[in-house]
Amino acid sequence: MKRKSMTSPLGGNLILSEEFTELLFADILVKKIEIREISPCTADPERIKFLAQADKPLEDVLPILYLAIPNAKYSEKLGALSYMHQQHLITIFANGKIAMTYVKDRKEADQLIEEARRLINRALIYLKTHEKPSPEIVQAKKELTPVKIYELLPKTNCRMCSEQSCFAFAAKLLNGEKTLQDCPPLGSSEYSLNKFQIDKMMNPIKLM
Repeated sequence: MKRKSMTSPLGGNLILSEEFTELLFADILVKKIEIREISPCTADPERIKFLAQADKPLEDVLPILYLAIPNAKYSEKLGALSYMHQQHLITIFANGKIAMTYVKDRKEADQLIEEARRLINRALIYLKTHEKPSPEIVQAKKELTPVKIYELLPKTNCRMCSEQSCFAFAAKLLNGEKTLQDCPPLGSSEYSLNKFQIDKMMNPIKLM
């Protein structure tokens, strides 16, 4: 059973089960995401892509998801957020539509939809229990570049991450092809603050 930590009015944290949390915030959560269209995936015809529809609009939650998912791309103008999850490209639209690609079969599609529903609901709960993130925070993430990440890396080009240089690692980190754990030196006490700063730039919001 998954558990969530919330601030108690009396101080300290309350540890709540995910089931109880969803019951507590039932009126604001997505209860159902229905798959509407399935077609062969362009990249691999043996796999599928699909379009689904949530039971409520998701416009308000897109900035939260953008700040919580390290490799997400977000366009207010298009009302869409995209990110890679494993080999799947997932796009969530403000009107509640959700598209996913490179899916093995209907069973995996259902699993991915349930994962997306839970992620969206955690973001909705965050929005309900925290202040709305400022436009400046959203813009700061949009302006994040490999150069800004590189400035906080060890710059030793040790290749322990399997990349030719720290700058190459920074670029792949920003694109979601690498994680902070792929750079062993960042795990040392010498670079612990740098690791924290990079994580904060890429992932300003943590969803429980």
